[in-house]
Amino acid sequence: MVFPPFLKQYVALVTAWWNRVKSAHSVWRLTRLYTGLLLSVVAILLVVLYQLSIGQMNRQQQLQMANIIAQQTLLAEQLTTTQFVEQFELQAHSSRQYILSYQTEQQSIGRLSEAPTLPQCPSLSRFPIWLDQYDEIRLVSGCAQPLGSGTLIVAVDDESLYELKAQFISASAIALCLAILLGLITGLIFSVRVLKRINGFNQVALQVEAGHLSARVAISEQNDEYDHMASHINTMLSQLQHSFETIAGITDAIAHDLRTPLSHLRQQIESEILDKQLENLPTEQLESMLQKLDEILFTFSSMLELTRLQQQREDNSQNFTNVNLQQVIIDAVDLIEPITENKHQFIALQLPSPLFIQGDATLLFRAVYNLLENASKYAGDNAQIEVRLTPNGFTIKDNGPGICDSEKEKVFQRLYRIEKSRGVAGFGLGLTLVKAIIQLHNGTIELLDNNPGLTVQITFAN
Repeated sequence: MVFPPFLKQYVALVTAWWNRVKSAHSVWRLTRLYTGLLLSVVAILLVVLYQLSIGQMNRQQQLQMANIIAQQTLLAEQLTTTQFVEQFELQAHSSRQYILSYQTEQQSIGRLSEAPTLPQCPSLSRFPIWLDQYDEIRLVSGCAQPLGSGTLIVAVDDESLYELKAQFISASAIALCLAILLGLITGLIFSVRVLKRINGFNQVALQVEAGHLSARVAISEQNDEYDHMASHINTMLSQLQHSFETIAGITDAIAHDLRTPLSHLRQQIESEILDKQLENLPTEQLESMLQKLDEILFTFSSMLELTRLQQQREDNSQNFTNVNLQQVIIDAVDLIEPITENKHQFIALQLPSPLFIQGDATLLFRAVYNLLENASKYAGDNAQIEVRLTPNGFTIKDNGPGICDSEKEKVFQRLYRIEKSRGVAGFGLGLTLVKAIIQLHNGTIELLDNNPGLTVQITFAN
């Protein structure tokens, strides 16, 4: 069967909305609750309407039939058999709505030539008979009541009532379907409006989580509860951004102000080392001081570079080019190989096909190299390191001691170092810089267990 294009589009839209609503559990629950309440109200109204109309007519028929039975029973007790038969035959032929018949072993009196098998009153059963006024066979409802030496049969022509019942049932089914449709349409409108606002909050939360502290929740002109909440969230984010900028500014100011005198101090130490070398005097102490001073200067430079990367991420002013990530990984591995060979470490490359992304090749190279350097530094001698290129990023695995779950988020903080790694040379800025570079390229970094070891998973947005 070939469906028309508009029907396929409609089904696709309904399916997409259904999947979106099911994923939003709170909105779906509210939609189901509203639809259920609407159906309950409509059902109650239909039941009340039925009882006040068709139910009342049905009860009146049953009451009238009960009165006829009581009347004939009383007459059978007061009149002789001949008198009872005469009045019954007269009443049976004069009644239009009710069919009366009195059946004995000798004769059949009334409008029925023979007695059908019927339940005892007040239970009713339907059976067909020929009605002269309609000149057709119609279904009537009746019952049998023992009376004297015979059986009284009382039936009523309720085919019109049954047709009315059928019409009422059809109308009720249509009303319930319309109620369901109304509930779903209301749920659709509600979900579109509410989910749009909720998704706005979620998008801002994801941006802030990715480091974009300037992200704010849009405020509409409706001035409703969502706008009030958005206003409070924006105020909180502004205060949070100001606090981070203040802390980062103080840190950068200290690093920037101290870098100049420390550079001068370094020049003086180098000059002193040259003078002592000319005089053949020992310079070990000065060289040790120069090494520690270089470490401090490197730390300050890394902190300033980290701030620069974060500002680029906020301003989104970086001009990217098409970068082959496969070649970047190969270049980083070539550079780190001499270090890994000295530690008897093995690097396995899994690069199935090139992966091109928009970015800065130098920064991406630095991120990959820092991750490889960390793996080589902390995995230990004879370690196995694997670099795998994935369809949307890459992973770096090692079989070293790994990082416990409680430390996996903290290692991305500035100057944070795990206690067990303090004996290894480092400044606690490597992973912080890597994360800043990855986020600058609209990517995410995640630390996972390799059992044993650590897996660093990098994923870039399409």
